[in-house]
Amino acid sequence: MKRPYYGWVVCLVSTLLLFVTMGTVSNGFSVYLPYIMAEHGLTNAQTSSLVTLRCLASFFAMLGIGFYYKNVSIRVGVGIAAACAGASFCLYSVAESYPVFCLGAAISGLSYGLGSMIPVSILMNRWFVKHRALALSICASGSGIATIVLPPVTTALVEGLSMTAAFRIEGGAVFLFAALIVLFLRNDPKEKGVKPYGWEEAHPAGDAGETRRPSFTLTAGTWALMACVSLFMGALANPGFSHLSVLYTSQGFDPMVVAAIISAAGVMITVGKLLYGEVTDRIGGCKSSLLFGGILLGGYLLCCLAFLRSMAVTVATVLLLGVGYPIATMGPSVWANDMCSADHYPTVVRRLQVIYAGGALVFAGVPGILADRLGGYIPAYLMFSGFLAAALVCIALAYRETRKHRRI
Repeated sequence: MKRPYYGWVVCLVSTLLLFVTMGTVSNGFSVYLPYIMAEHGLTNAQTSSLVTLRCLASFFAMLGIGFYYKNVSIRVGVGIAAACAGASFCLYSVAESYPVFCLGAAISGLSYGLGSMIPVSILMNRWFVKHRALALSICASGSGIATIVLPPVTTALVEGLSMTAAFRIEGGAVFLFAALIVLFLRNDPKEKGVKPYGWEEAHPAGDAGETRRPSFTLTAGTWALMACVSLFMGALANPGFSHLSVLYTSQGFDPMVVAAIISAAGVMITVGKLLYGEVTDRIGGCKSSLLFGGILLGGYLLCCLAFLRSMAVTVATVLLLGVGYPIATMGPSVWANDMCSADHYPTVVRRLQVIYAGGALVFAGVPGILADRLGGYIPAYLMFSGFLAAALVCIALAYRETRKHRRI
């Protein structure tokens, strides 16, 4: 019996990695924000600042990620990143003051910055030629699965035991996941004695066929456009999602209902990521980005109607956000793959992700500041909707600019 291609094992392990480094420290942690604010008397701005500090740490981690992975292998590096997530939850469990929560947030940011989409994108580019976008979408579904599983589990643990116990239990699970990641991950197909999946079909002439491929990267104009897109997407994917729980809590929704909303969004995000990968493989990055970006825009506009407390509107919001969110998390990897050759891919995807992290950092505290000044989180979601509309225009222009220099 033929063994399954090991690249799919790497894909599943990378899914677990993103469950930890994106799903747990970002989407999963957002469920704790109302409890932290209530139990420790933090203001909206202080609570948002925890997201800001996480984003700040992840931004600086991404700035140094090139040096980091030159000195450690991806396998070891992402194992350390996953362990940082467990350490942050252990710190949260003993926190009795705002500064300790800040330290935990900073360590979780290291996990996010060193162990999320940059190493996973590079791994998928190493292991897959065929079905690369699908493999990447399976990996990215890890954060969506966390968004399904963690809100009801976390809410039940906090309500049934305590916030401290919830942090300790989830932190212990993260350390176990980190060990599994190091055990099963492999850096390169050569370590298993195989070629990248689909390599023979793409390069029938062998290695020499690959070296004849032209080298190209983003033009200055395309860089400017994609920098704007990545900046906006960082704001949408990080503070935009992290503040959904406080948006609905502030509008009078019951905590268990809020947990159900976040969990349902996670279900749709997981489905949306798989759809995004398959659709991108079929129709290309430009069309899929505009399609899924338009769906996400509809979801953000419906967030602005949370004050209606209508379950019909809420269900529609969850559906649109879930299906559309993949563009915000997977987009930079897809755009880099479309707009540059393989030799430039690691550099381009790293730069786009750094800008992406910068967007998350710059806007992380804005929702809380606006809420303190304007009395709620709806103005922030109006702002996010405007960001997304501008990003879609920039994406269309960037692909048009790229087509002038190379057919894609």
